[in-house]
Amino acid sequence: MAERVVYLNGEYLAEKNAKVSVLDRGFRWGDAVYDATRTFEGRLFKLHEHVERFFRSLRYARIDPRLDKAAVTAICEEVVRRNEPARKAGDGDYLLTMQASRGLVSGIYAPADAVPTVTAYCLPLAFATHARYYCHGAPVIVTATRRTPPESVSPRAKVSNKMNHFQAEFEAKAADPDAFALMLDTDGNIAESSGSDFLFVSNGVLRIPQRRTHLTGVSLLTAVELAEKLGLETDEGAFTMFDLYQAEEAMLTASTYCLLPVVKVNGLALGNGNPGPIVGKLLQAWSEVVGVPIVEQAVRHVR
Repeated sequence: MAERVVYLNGEYLAEKNAKVSVLDRGFRWGDAVYDATRTFEGRLFKLHEHVERFFRSLRYARIDPRLDKAAVTAICEEVVRRNEPARKAGDGDYLLTMQASRGLVSGIYAPADAVPTVTAYCLPLAFATHARYYCHGAPVIVTATRRTPPESVSPRAKVSNKMNHFQAEFEAKAADPDAFALMLDTDGNIAESSGSDFLFVSNGVLRIPQRRTHLTGVSLLTAVELAEKLGLETDEGAFTMFDLYQAEEAMLTASTYCLLPVVKVNGLALGNGNPGPIVGKLLQAWSEVVGVPIVEQAVRHVR
């Protein structure tokens, strides 16, 4: 069986041979940033946008990867190319992750000449974790854990330390093992899920939570772009749970699954309690853009 290949600090290695020191700041303190996109039949989706965001996160975190955008782009493309045999052998499609930590630095405060750890790797998409939600819809639970405020750590940077998100996810799963977490900001407005952005539809308008309080995902922007091409009105603002409870439908957006319909919030059914027509139209439009039937592909891989 074909082995997956990883890029690590200038080398392409078999995944099993790719090692990072336990003293790396990314491991010790989560002092790292990352970005990720998926493939569709082996083709990377919007890699340029993800590399651009990766470098914005690096700039915010003050990590110098010692590579420019063109080099990171080429590395990502090469990692996918080298993993194509494994994909065809059964991996299906990939989530490609690019990641950089501050590296091996002993003190809290890193010197400017700190040598970073830079990697890029592919993991098979776990279709089984989300395929069923396309047809039946997903429940979400609003958690007590609030999204880290932008006054502390900017949610616009994709940082590797996800404890804020994990705590929210643990809460949601304890209440309902099938549920996704939905976090509010510290003012009580809708922010994001634990691993995805959140949108909802009310009065036929696609509502977008204000972007200053959550990571503005490439998938979210894609959904908004497709919605506008379909003639749907969009509206960005500070939305509360009162606003969400009036929604006809809602959805999660992420690179792994693109869009998932949400049919229940805190046990309250949205609309008629089934996936709504707008998320269906958006998934169809997205499938046409990438040349892959998104829902069919996911369902096929879990049969």
